[in-house]
Amino acid sequence: MRKNLRATIATATISALSASALTVPVASADEQTAKISISNITDFHGRFEHDEKNSIPGAERLKCAIDQEAEPFGDAHIFTSSGDNIGASPFSAMLLDDAPTIEVLNQMGLKVSAVGNHEFDKGAADLSERVIPDAAFPYLAANADSVNGTEPYHVEEVDGVKVAFIGTVTADMPNLVSPDGIAGITWNDPVATTNTLAEDLKDKGEADVVVALVHAGGIAPDKFEAVDVAFLGHTHVVVNPDASTTPVVAQAGQYSQGFANVDLSIDRATKQVTVDEAKVVDNATVLACDKAYPEIATTVSTAAAEAEEQGKQVVANTPVAFTRGRNEGAESGTNRGVESSLSNLLAEAAKWSVAANSNVTPDIGIMNAGGVRDDLPAGDVTYKQAFSVQPFGNENSYKSIKGKDFKDVLEQQWKPGQDRPRLALGLSNNVSYTYNPDAEQGQRITSITIDGKPMDMEKDYVIAGSTFLLGGGDSFEALTRGSEMSNIGLLDVDAFIQYLKSDEELAPRGQSAVGVKLDQPLKPGTDATIDLSSLIYTIDDPAKKVTVSLENAGGDKLAEASTDIDPDLGEQGYGEAGKATVKLAVPTDAKGDLVLRITTDAKTDVTMPVKVEGNNGDSDTDDNNGSAASSAAKGVLRFFRALAAIAALIGALNFFNPKLFEDTRKPFLGNDVVTGN
Repeated sequence: MRKNLRATIATATISALSASALTVPVASADEQTAKISISNITDFHGRFEHDEKNSIPGAERLKCAIDQEAEPFGDAHIFTSSGDNIGASPFSAMLLDDAPTIEVLNQMGLKVSAVGNHEFDKGAADLSERVIPDAAFPYLAANADSVNGTEPYHVEEVDGVKVAFIGTVTADMPNLVSPDGIAGITWNDPVATTNTLAEDLKDKGEADVVVALVHAGGIAPDKFEAVDVAFLGHTHVVVNPDASTTPVVAQAGQYSQGFANVDLSIDRATKQVTVDEAKVVDNATVLACDKAYPEIATTVSTAAAEAEEQGKQVVANTPVAFTRGRNEGAESGTNRGVESSLSNLLAEAAKWSVAANSNVTPDIGIMNAGGVRDDLPAGDVTYKQAFSVQPFGNENSYKSIKGKDFKDVLEQQWKPGQDRPRLALGLSNNVSYTYNPDAEQGQRITSITIDGKPMDMEKDYVIAGSTFLLGGGDSFEALTRGSEMSNIGLLDVDAFIQYLKSDEELAPRGQSAVGVKLDQPLKPGTDATIDLSSLIYTIDDPAKKVTVSLENAGGDKLAEASTDIDPDLGEQGYGEAGKATVKLAVPTDAKGDLVLRITTDAKTDVTMPVKVEGNNGDSDTDDNNGSAASSAAKGVLRFFRALAAIAALIGALNFFNPKLFEDTRKPFLGNDVVTGN
């Protein structure tokens, strides 16, 4: 009986333990193995509001989806960020200096974050004195010297396991934010810094697991050492992780539209780290998760209400839409390497606003594609819409550089080896240029025209634009040359609104840049093959035909040819949208320095100087065989003709003995040279 009772009790106990085990978090299921889960967002950029139109989940849906991944792990879950939590934010967040963004991230339970470049949009002092004190989580900046309030790493102890997070940011910071705001800070290589620190932390026993939070993209797993997991950011792309690599590398995209999640097992004795699962939870999953979080909802609604009154004010009206660049099959804003109607409009606004708010008349206005963050639809323009177009809060400024430096600025649009191979500049309406897309780096620009005249390479030109760009942002080093910037204290969004309110015509200009390739030098009496690119904007460009004309210096047309434009948008990331090949018949009497004019039926009008080599009849050029003897002979012939003309003028033509003339020229010209009449 006792035996049966003991068996009954034992069975009941086992059943009870089994039932109990079902409710214990997986992290505690095995005393020999710790299990933890890490979620990561990046490039949140203040997207705490749900925006159904643009498929932005917002903070509540993001929190809901993260909690679903965290639930099986209980307290053994860590929520992290790879930076750019703030900056370049939508209207509600940016108008309130992203204070609601930090509050929402606190409410979501963010445990640790790397700094991103946009954390420095208002300068390092603003980050140190305002943002970090409001954050309930540490900001990490291991590769940045002298950023007060940041830490190089942060350790979380989870289920007895020490998990170290090392935060770094791209070393390209001087080109990404206003240089004045980060003066005195040294930016070291993020991967090298991470590796050194990771090895040190493990060697000293301060970390069992090392997680890199890197605000930089395009880093392969084999670049890391002593790192178990790496969460990347900055480039706004999704990198789906491969759990078989060491470390596992993931990147979660942008704007609350997904997050990376990695589940780990750690042997408590050996400290061996195993990746159980690694994935990026996609935007559709986040959008579908609609659990309510009242605290977050209150913060979001309060911020929206505070911004609403000012945001709904109509400041202007535009009869047509202005848009950003896109890649084939993708949405607006996906291609910063191509010319866009909105970037050009902002460049014109920069030029206009400096003239309107100072005693300086700029020669050129410029705009960087990365500073244009939303499209401008046709119709009424509200303050909120104007703000969303360029939300960084830069000031408009101006400075002087030489024409040759401006040429270098245009050359520096191509960025070999960078995540984005080209960053196209918007240009004011009075500036255009041609380029050869196949030429070597630094040798692509073939002509620049300003106010209808060729740019003088030695002349000083006044350039208007944002403090970010004129300070050399986006690695436009040539803009740091010349004079110091002169700041007129005008925010770029205010300058844009002033321009929209003005009497200036609001209509997209034609293309400022056209790619031109000639199959060979132009020669009289031949057909020239001219390959053209960058003939259209990537969204709603009406151009259908392109015309190429050969003109003299006075603008007289010597030849003309037209053809249809192929609307293909070209290679992703570049600016070759809209191509055509034109066959131009060069007249037999064309010679010397002429002009190629490229026009479209959508107001593009770009010129390029050309030289026609060789022509018929009397000429200073070589004959077809191009021999030195032939050139010398023609030179002697011209000498005798000139001598004869002088003699004729003084009435002494009979002085010349024709036989003497003929005998003298024969050694040089031979018997078959036609002397002419």
